[in-house]
Parts: sequence; structure tokens; C-alpha cells
Amino acid sequence: MRLPLASVLAIVSSAAALPSLISTATMFKAGVSSRVHALRVRHASDGAQHQVQERDSEASTEIRVRHGYTSADGWKMRTALTGQSFIDYFHYDVQPSDNEGVANYVDGTSSGLVWVDSQNKIRIAVDGAQQVSKRNAVRMVSSETYNPSDELLFIFDIKHIPAVCGTWPAVWFTGANWPDDGEIDVVEGVNKYSKNTMSIHSGSGCKMSTDRFPAATLIKTGATNCDAYTDAEGCGVSQNSNSSFGVGSNIVDGSTYALKYTTEGVFMWQWNTGKGPEDITNGEPTPSTWGEATVSFSTSTCDMNSHFKDLMLVVNTNLGGFFPEGVWDVDYAGGQTESCAKQTSFSSAYDYVRGMGEKFGYDAEWVINGFYIFEQAE
Repeated sequence: MRLPLASVLAIVSSAAALPSLISTATMFKAGVSSRVHALRVRHASDGAQHQVQERDSEASTEIRVRHGYTSADGWKMRTALTGQSFIDYFHYDVQPSDNEGVANYVDGTSSGLVWVDSQNKIRIAVDGAQQVSKRNAVRMVSSETYNPSDELLFIFDIKHIPAVCGTWPAVWFTGANWPDDGEIDVVEGVNKYSKNTMSIHSGSGCKMSTDRFPAATLIKTGATNCDAYTDAEGCGVSQNSNSSFGVGSNIVDGSTYALKYTTEGVFMWQWNTGKGPEDITNGEPTPSTWGEATVSFSTSTCDMNSHFKDLMLVVNTNLGGFFPEGVWDVDYAGGQTESCAKQTSFSSAYDYVRGMGEKFGYDAEWVINGFYIFEQAE
């Protein structure tokens, strides 16, 4: 289902923007401190054996599930997606990937690429067959849809994000009719990025209310118009933190991301594990005490009800494509100190993804503690 992630960009460590690459909107958008616990051998759909290391994490902060409890800001738990309930909440989008990617999206359960490990964490992997024409990966889409009038708060607790040259992982939302029904990208990056990208894409008439944020930099200087018909990149920011995505986040045992999605606007935050508000860990989120959002989109300049309709939640790992390819030979992109071309000695993401299956093991996995959805108490 639906259209591509369109934020084809790179932000250098000095926070100066590199020239951006605009992707074409097409149909169907698509811990280092750990120890080996066990070795599972799973079979990919083509019969190739794929070995996966299960790893125990050190002591981590888990979010408390408190059904029936209302926080000081009026938020109560609506849905807690952990373990098998996470997998059951989504369906698999089975088709070749978009954006000129070389991922082949498959059923995660039958292919053995999605499972719950011994620590009740959700694992989403990529096929490790050495040489392929397209590499099997997973795109999970919620059957439930969400509107601004639902007045929702999403908490995404993620221990490990895919961080391999050629990967394009994301947690995002999209409507059926892109871009008019909207898109919200909460977690997105490519290759070995360590800086997260947060953005939205809309139809005509949606703009950012400000171009200054305390902990992030505009994707492109002056780009506050979110109209994807004008610019498919939409509008958004690259976080300044080198531990907000991928390699950097994984080293510190992961991150928690929050999305407040209401008629007032779209507001997003990110914290590293153990560094976020205690009210989130306690299962009583109180956004009014969190300080300024990492990025915000106010209804005053982007009417929520008209620009965001029946959004689906998506978790996927695309491989290759516009974004990874566009910054393949760029040093300092997204917090990387050295380009993937130099790191791999391959001239393209396309060739690397198709020919180096051995590199797409644990480092290419999502390890998710849980997603939590809160709603306003009546």
C-alpha cells in the first residue's frame, strides 16, 4: 500500500544541509552492550538458511502498562503492543518495494523474518541469503486507522534500528490517497545514519508554523511548505543528536519516540533509553511537562482534519532505492563520518544489497520493546 518515503536528504555533522534529492511519488509507498543468548536457524522463503543471533539486553527501562489509569494530562492507555500482540496488530504488505528499492516484501511470519524472542521483544529481520535479485524484507501495516479527531498519543520504544549500508528503515503513517491524506514520518534514516529524520507530507495548503527548533535542523533551508505536489520531500527536520537513530541510538540501548497526533497539530519527541521522562516509563505520559517538541506542525498553518485522514501505522525496512543511493558516496551524511561507498568498496547500494547477504544479520534488524497508544479520557 501507498506511496514512498520521500525525504531523500543528507545532513552533515556541522548541520549544514547537503543538496537534497527528490524522490518521485509512485503508487504503493511504500546494543553494543549485549551478549549472544542463542543461535536460531530460520529458513527464508527461497529455502536459504538464515542465521540470527538472539541477544539479551542489559537491564533496560520498560514502559509500565497501566490500563484504566489516567495521567495528569488526561491520557489513558488505549492499546499496548508488546510480544505477540504487536505482530497480531499488523498485516504484511506482500509486494516488491517502491522507490526503486531492491527489497521484496514478504509475509514476516511464514518467512521467519518476524518473531518474538525469549525476552518478549519483537524482532523484524532481513533475509541473509548471500546473493539475490531482490532481498526479502518486511513491511508491516496496521489494519486500524487514525484521525486527528481521535486525539492520540503514540509511544514507540525501540531497542535496535537497522543500521547497515543499503537499509532504509522507518516507522511512519500514511493515508490511502497520497499525499492528500497525509504522511507522518516519526523514525526514518538510511545506511549507517545516527541522526533521525522527522517529517510530514501533505496536499496543498499545509505549512510549518516555524523554521526554528531547539534540537533539530530543517531538512532543507527555508523548506517549510509541506505540499508534496510542490516538493515531494514535504517538510521536516533532521535531529542534531548523533544518538537519535541507527548506529548512535543502538549503542546507547535504543530510543523512545513520541507522537502527539490531535486536532491541535502533530508534535514529535525523541529520547535515548533511560533519559526520557519518568511519566512515560510509569505509563502516565504527561506531554505538558516534556518541554518543546523536537518538531511540531500546528493546525494554525496546517489544518489537521483536512490534511490527515485515516492514517495507517507502518513499520518497514526498504533496501536500496532513492534515499540510500542518493547519499551512498557522501561523507558525513546523517552523522556518518565516512560514506558507505568508502566503507563497503561498492559503488552502489543496489549492488551491495543484492550481493552481500552476510552483512544483513543482527545489524539489519529491528528489535522493538513495544508500541503504546494513549487516548484522552472522556
